Amino acid sequence: MSDFHFTHPWWLAGLLVCALLWFVATGQRSAWQQIMDKPFARALIIGRKKRITRVLPWLCALGVIALAGPTWQRELPAALTPQSNLMVVLQQDPAMYAQDLAPSRHQRMQSKIMQLMSRSTGTHFGLVVYNAQAYLTTPLTVDPSFYSLFLHAQNPALLPEGEGSGLRQAIALALKNMPETPDAPRNILLIADTLSPQDAAWLAQQKLPLQIWVPGTARGGELPDDYAQRGIDTRLNVERFSGLRDGGIPVTLVSNDDSDLPVITRHIQQSVASQNNARGDLHWKNSGYLLVIPMLLLLLFGRRQLICALIVVVPLLYAPQSQAAWLDAWVSPDMQGQLAFNKGDYAKAAQRFQDPLWQGIAYYRAEDFVAAASAFRQAPQTADTLLWLGNSYAGQKQWQQALNSYDRALSLRPDWALAQKNRAAIAAIIMQLRQKERDRQAAQGKEQDYKPDEIKHDLKKGQGVNQQDLEPTASSNPQVEQWFDNLEVSPSGLLENLYRASTEPTP
Repeated sequence: MSDFHFTHPWWLAGLLVCALLWFVATGQRSAWQQIMDKPFARALIIGRKKRITRVLPWLCALGVIALAGPTWQRELPAALTPQSNLMVVLQQDPAMYAQDLAPSRHQRMQSKIMQLMSRSTGTHFGLVVYNAQAYLTTPLTVDPSFYSLFLHAQNPALLPEGEGSGLRQAIALALKNMPETPDAPRNILLIADTLSPQDAAWLAQQKLPLQIWVPGTARGGELPDDYAQRGIDTRLNVERFSGLRDGGIPVTLVSNDDSDLPVITRHIQQSVASQNNARGDLHWKNSGYLLVIPMLLLLLFGRRQLICALIVVVPLLYAPQSQAAWLDAWVSPDMQGQLAFNKGDYAKAAQRFQDPLWQGIAYYRAEDFVAAASAFRQAPQTADTLLWLGNSYAGQKQWQQALNSYDRALSLRPDWALAQKNRAAIAAIIMQLRQKERDRQAAQGKEQDYKPDEIKHDLKKGQGVNQQDLEPTASSNPQVEQWFDNLEVSPSGLLENLYRASTEPTP
């Protein structure tokens, strides 16, 4: 609520009129009302003022505040709904094997991270691990199966041991692999049980969308036999983490139950809202309509006749034959579509929307790309509409039409990075298809060039295709070659080989 303000503050001058109404209403009391006790005055004085007169000043005050437009967040229409990105930075020091969180800190955090992902529908999750060095284990993805595969394959023993801390390197790697665009708010979730004084001081100076999730206890825990003799201190430095929390960085201690998950989720939502509120291209959301509820309650207590009216009217609103008519009378179709869109019911939203752009977006989210393209063609041909139209064509694998739409969008907004990225992707697909077609035609031409007399049906020993020719050629990219060589290795073995092969420092 730090961004709370009024969109039309000049309306607040009307509060002076409300104060005047209150003064007039209280000044209408007779001399008998001032002398007698309230119970006797209510029972004996016939001409006392009506209850509606007492609530009228408060009713007007609420109306004035509603007209002033109280707001604390930006308006996010369906066409501009941002995609949040969350990079998990997971510390993998030997202390994560401590068993003060059963079965261990490391295994408990694997379960916690997956629970957080299940609660954050639509959020892209990535994973960076670090000890002495930092590594990108999983790029941003919304696929829980893919994310879980490498998260559960990870353990502290896979990372090479060394001196120093790779925290700064890990934070830089996390920021590098999250696109910095207004439409994609970024968040970093640091999971660490140990922080050096230098790392703590460095974090306190940074202005990052960061929160810290701390696994462990102040008393520490036992380590497996392989690490028990090393003298590793598994106790949390509570004072150091408390200092970061007092400095403004959200710090949450891992709990034995799931009570810490809502706290982490709330911090993520607050960070996303803060980044959205910092955008200058979105309008502030007017929340004055929320004051209608207390205004109706005041009317209800001010005039008892309303109780009888509500007893008659409210049951009619829930009748199936009148519910649709009631919605159409009081809620516009576009607003009904917006409500359905926010709930994720895209098919229903597309049926309610009358705006062709929003209708097309709803059809696109429902993966009805043919209907989406039809709706976008009816909308005004702006750069946004042409981008969505190109996406719809791409969903139908109509590559050339998609390319044309992106070109038209770029002609209206030449420096649009998103349209340039989509166009490059479609252009690469078209080039690959054309190359395959040329290769196919060339192969057919060679087959036709062979004469019947030149065809050999028998091969002698040692003739024919050399088996070495079937093996993959060495790649110019060592990292790609490393992944190719380990495709049939377990995920843990793949990660271990990748870490061991990474000798160059991460930029």
